[in-house]
Amino acid sequence: MNEPRPDLNLLVVFDAVATCRSVSEAARRLSLSQPAVSHALNRLRDLLGDRLFVRGRTGFVPTPRAEAMIEPVRELLAAAGVVLASRGFDPGSSETNFRIVASDYANAILVPRLAATCRALAPGVTLTVAPVGAGTLTDLESGELDCAFWGAAMPPAPWCGRSLFAERLVGAMGRSHPLADKAAVGRIELDDYLAHPHVVVSMRDPSPSIVDTTLADLGLTRRVAVRTTSFVSNLSMLAGTDLIASVPRRLATAMDPEVVVVFEIPLELPPIDYRLVWHRRTDTDPGVAWLRQVIGDCVADLTDA
Repeated sequence: MNEPRPDLNLLVVFDAVATCRSVSEAARRLSLSQPAVSHALNRLRDLLGDRLFVRGRTGFVPTPRAEAMIEPVRELLAAAGVVLASRGFDPGSSETNFRIVASDYANAILVPRLAATCRALAPGVTLTVAPVGAGTLTDLESGELDCAFWGAAMPPAPWCGRSLFAERLVGAMGRSHPLADKAAVGRIELDDYLAHPHVVVSMRDPSPSIVDTTLADLGLTRRVAVRTTSFVSNLSMLAGTDLIASVPRRLATAMDPEVVVVFEIPLELPPIDYRLVWHRRTDTDPGVAWLRQVIGDCVADLTDA
């Protein structure tokens, strides 16, 4: 009796259903009819002797067998895409839409460099920049996003990353702040830093910031008056207030010194390892690999924190 011939298309359907958790949505994603997707899924079920997906309250739920298959199948499809590609990535002729995630910090400091380089090397390429959100890692895994600028702790496998540069936090306050004169000459003490309310950024990571962690080690806390998701917004609200912000140095020093006074935070804070993060399924994609290399080249001179 002949062994059944492996059909890569069945794995493509499996990956789409595993990502969408819906046959109809998988069909739309693959530009196939719903019966065609159902037929392919049933063929794979018969081949493997497993139901693979069962209905749950919010969509299809993978069985343990299917859950164990998801990552290997995605890696296999990614590798097959590289093997079957007729040629490598040609930036000069490509019209690829690269989708990256960037905070307002990255939009201000990194994206302009990247955009200028892409315009020079790949004029047909489009950069779509999405904001940081709770679904960033999920969208990287599904292929909705290609890579993300990342200032938090590196997520574990199957996510990959490369260090771009080191960044550190500095303090900032408005020119009319009661401590502005002391800050301008580098005389801000820890008691000064804690005597006024702070405006802080709360990103995707719910863990305490390095400022609050360092203060906690000293048995101290700061009073937070405003929380936002934007460093740029925090800097813009300093004028005319007694608020203090702790922000990335490169962003703070780009502000008008007549409006914002920048000072050294009177704490021993570790540097921030700023990274680029992507999912392992795109690790061998020629276009995304090119983009990652371009990003690395764009920030090669941003080494002094």
